[in-house]
This record gives sequence, structure tokens and C-alpha cells, in this order.
Amino acid sequence: MQDTKGVDAGLLQSRYRLTKQRAATLRALEDGRHLSAEEILERVRAQLPGVSLGTIYRTLDILRSIGLVQIFSHAGGAAKYEAALEKHHHLVCTRCGEVINVSVNEALALSQTVAQEHGFHDVDCALVVTGRCARCTDVPAGANT
Repeated sequence: MQDTKGVDAGLLQSRYRLTKQRAATLRALEDGRHLSAEEILERVRAQLPGVSLGTIYRTLDILRSIGLVQIFSHAGGAAKYEAALEKHHHLVCTRCGEVINVSVNEALALSQTVAQEHGFHDVDCALVVTGRCARCTDVPAGANT
């Protein structure tokens, strides 16, 4: 998570100020977890009981637009939000939905090679690897977790 001075500077450069809703939303994400808007709302309401889900979505949109929050979604899963960390990719458990940040330096080079073969430029990539996490590996296919 960025420090408060970095957050303040980012907000000031983008014409936004650090409101209590924005600060609470950033604090909700500071543990590095990938949270749905509803989970963020739950955490923010612990500090600001009157906050609505609409306010959370608007706040997340602003924080995304200035690079302080990232959105992550994968096929079949709800959108999750996270603090804007260093560039990383994701491992996603197809059974329990756990999302783990991973660093894969080779992913961008591979995506650039593939993109060049097809005439693409200004390439970025987001690698999502799906499978079953260690906890779910031993769970039978029909069992609930």
C-alpha cells in the first residue's frame, strides 16, 4: 500500500482531495486482499456507518482513474478490487475463489512477442492462471468448501 503522502500527492495531482470516504476505502484495501465492492462496503461501514454501496462504487472509480486502486475480474467471478501495487499477475483457485498475487517477469516479454506477430503495439498484459489451490486439491469434485 502506498503511504499517505503518496496518496495525498496522487489525489492532489488529479484534482481530488482525500475525503474520509476515500481514505476509508483505501484503508479497507491496505492488507493487500482482493475484495468485492460489498466486502469493501462492510469494512468502510465499520468506520463510517452511513456509507452506501453507490458511494463505494463512485469512490473506487475515482481511485482507479488516478491509479490508486486496480480492478481484477476473471471468467465466472465477481469483480475484485485491490490497492495499486507493483505490476503483478494472479493465481485464481477455481474452487474457493482465492486470488494470489504473483510476479511473472517473463509474461510481458511473451505477450510482446505474440503481439508483434499480429501487428499489435503498446502492449501490456495481465496473466491469470487458474487451478485449484493447495487447500482445495484434496477436496472431492462434488464437495462444498
